[in-house]
Amino acid sequence: MTAARIDRIAIVGAGFCGTLLATLLLRHGGDRQRDILLIGRETAVGRGVAYATRDIDYLLNVPAGRLSADAGDPLQFLRFAQARDPSADAEDFLPRSWYGDYLEQGLKDALRAVGPAARFAIRQDNVTAVRQVRGDARSATPGVELDLASGTQVRADAVVLALGNAPPAQLAVARELQGSDRYCGDPWRLPAHFAALDSVLILGNGLTMADVALRLSADPEHMPTLLTLSRRGLLPQLQTPFRPAAVQGDGAALLAGSPSVRRLFAACRAMARDVEQLGGDWREVVTFVRHLAPALWARLPEAEQRRFLRHVQCHWDVHRHRMPPALGARLAALRRAGTLKVNAGRIESLALEQGRVRVRWRPRGHGAVVDAQVDAVVNATGSNYAIERSTDPLVVSLLADGTICADALKLGLRTDAQRAVIGADGRSRQRLFYLGPLLRARYWEATAVTELRDHAIDLAGHLLGGSLPDGS
Repeated sequence: MTAARIDRIAIVGAGFCGTLLATLLLRHGGDRQRDILLIGRETAVGRGVAYATRDIDYLLNVPAGRLSADAGDPLQFLRFAQARDPSADAEDFLPRSWYGDYLEQGLKDALRAVGPAARFAIRQDNVTAVRQVRGDARSATPGVELDLASGTQVRADAVVLALGNAPPAQLAVARELQGSDRYCGDPWRLPAHFAALDSVLILGNGLTMADVALRLSADPEHMPTLLTLSRRGLLPQLQTPFRPAAVQGDGAALLAGSPSVRRLFAACRAMARDVEQLGGDWREVVTFVRHLAPALWARLPEAEQRRFLRHVQCHWDVHRHRMPPALGARLAALRRAGTLKVNAGRIESLALEQGRVRVRWRPRGHGAVVDAQVDAVVNATGSNYAIERSTDPLVVSLLADGTICADALKLGLRTDAQRAVIGADGRSRQRLFYLGPLLRARYWEATAVTELRDHAIDLAGHLLGGSLPDGS
């Protein structure tokens, strides 16, 4: 594949991954003539779900000094923010919409600097189907053809699926509520009238729940009582001004020995205790382990991976995916006031009953079922990584024809080392690539800016025929 000419590249998705990949291809494309097409559902680039402009300033979950999209310039985003607000500090948690502005500006800068060899276009459209095609009268070389919702077709030498985060999976227990104005299946399309209700049940206790709670409590005089429910009732930990590079090494102690979740968990806890006894922060250990995660995940047999998902993932998630101190303080204040009640348990049923929602749930550790009524329910269980449950027409189409397939653990997409998708027949589709959070099927850590940036750098190098310079 590396020897094949790739002169026309189509990127499907104009959020973080798609925009950054386009920026890298433009910046490092050299003198060879290439056509790069970025196809997005919205007119703005660099936004997606995460960095869209909304009516409330949601904060980034990582401080400004650790969010550069340029691996060679760690404080690039901070400087961008300081041009807007000179008081911005490396430890500040800034509005997410600023990061979308930053990604858009990076693409514009790359376009200004690129020579005449590159041709770039942005197209607002939906891709409904993608298929590999043999050489024909239009082109002697194989390629990929895309069907667009507008009725046109596009041909490219390579296609990158950068589809972003999917909405939460449709819950079987909420089937009766589908289509009702008392149910919201997408927390980023929260109905305005929910804030005026008496009570709202939020399914999930992670970062998405925190954003929903922040939105529904924006007006303290007109807000519902918020009840949350997840299996274990664990909330994300808080961010602190810790030292990300405090723990150094090649991880030999963690990578040595038998690949066991129990052993790894014990070793990580021991490291955290040692670091804290020396005056450090357990978050330093989580950061260290996070960088080793792809190698650790690859070493674990499937049975151990399943054991991690069953027993450890929930604890890893709340320590790994942390929330800004201001958001944590807001949730704590709501809990003290009794307007936010966090619960642990399992939903038994949801049903519409006389204009309200009847909820039956079983508290964790108790046998008795709780029977209650709320005015509305929000699904904030997080992105759907099980592609076989996807409602995206493109994903459904690619699954149906066997072009893509899920991994054995239903964590995402099967891909090879070059991030080419692997089909149902077990073969790599050498002109169809994926970039985004579904890479966690292979690498586990593939949701944060740092990891996705590094994946984008590697993929851009592959598409351009060689590795990008260090510090790209």
